[in-house]
Amino acid sequence: MNIEIDYSPTPSNSYFISVCLNDTEAISFDYSSKGHRVTKQVLTDHKQMQNDQKITGEWDTLVIKNGKFVKRYHVRWVDMDRKDWVNDEIWDTVAEKPLSTEIKDQLLRYSQLISDKYEHLDTIQNEVNNLQSLLKIEVDKFLN
Repeated sequence: MNIEIDYSPTPSNSYFISVCLNDTEAISFDYSSKGHRVTKQVLTDHKQMQNDQKITGEWDTLVIKNGKFVKRYHVRWVDMDRKDWVNDEIWDTVAEKPLSTEIKDQLLRYSQLISDKYEHLDTIQNEVNNLQSLLKIEVDKFLN
């Protein structure tokens, strides 16, 4: 499973976690200022973001692949309502559902834990596996 988690260490009270379905589709769990929701996003365009582009926000994102930390990269984001311009990609939100109260706190805990320990995921491998299992269940619910 390929997961991207916006870096949000303790004591953060927000998160954004994306599960990559393939190279052009993702299911994202968003508990941020933009909403408390689960979305399906589709990559619709590539557009180079200029250095002088007015941006809405920026942060780092962690890439976790098959339970292992792969990389941390910087994100520049422009909010375009149902579309998001993230670095040089335009992602369109094509479906949206409310984030269930049953998982919102669990995802916050996992987001903080992984952000706090991303360089040493082997020390929290059970929690990483539990997150992957939870995300698989929630992605399947969203898609069905």
